[in-house]
Amino acid sequence: MASYLRSRTWRTACRTGFTGVLQVDGYAGYNRLIAPDRGGPEIRLAYYWAHARRKLVEITRTGATPIAEDGVKRIGKL
Repeated sequence: MASYLRSRTWRTACRTGFTGVLQVDGYAGYNRLIAPDRGGPEIRLAYYWAHARRKLVEITRTGATPIAEDGVKRIGKL
């Protein structure tokens, strides 16, 4: 089941016992949901490929970076 939660209202879902995969952007605050010392149901984070790709593209613009270039190509094949 998928739900769209606006304006970081994921906090409410997590407080009400949400368990499963939460698709997220690059907001660092989400890391608290998977911290080892966090109690509660298991939550796994799935990041948007667009955010990862954007970071890799930024890296490739700084010079020869074969690993970042390969990452951009692999994401493009998805």
